[in-house]
Amino acid sequence: MLGYMKLVFGTSLIFLASMAFADDKKDNNAKLAVGTWEVTSTEGDGPPKGSVIEFTKDNKIKLSGDQNGAKMVLEGTYKIEGTKLALKLSHEGNERSMSLTIDKLDDKTFALSNDTGKAELTRKKK
Repeated sequence: MLGYMKLVFGTSLIFLASMAFADDKKDNNAKLAVGTWEVTSTEGDGPPKGSVIEFTKDNKIKLSGDQNGAKMVLEGTYKIEGTKLALKLSHEGNERSMSLTIDKLDDKTFALSNDTGKAELTRKKK
């Protein structure tokens, strides 16, 4: 009986520790995203390669770059919950919302995807 109780207690501790680690990682995504990123590769409906995306601490986002030879700037807000990134972007009075999945996020790389495309970003040096 004592062996069984130790096993249950040990398993419970491991489970609680893994849950705490998962919550830390979710919170970490919001912190790691803050900064200026450059689009280094894109597929499908992703932002144009070479575009610059800035995520601020106050959940604002600015995307700037060239598309078909024309300068473009989109501004809006973002929200990160775990591995989900929700965007609301505006350009010339038109607003667009989208949801993306964070496939990878660390100090150097930010990989995103949705049903229509993928993008990989690299952190820009200040």
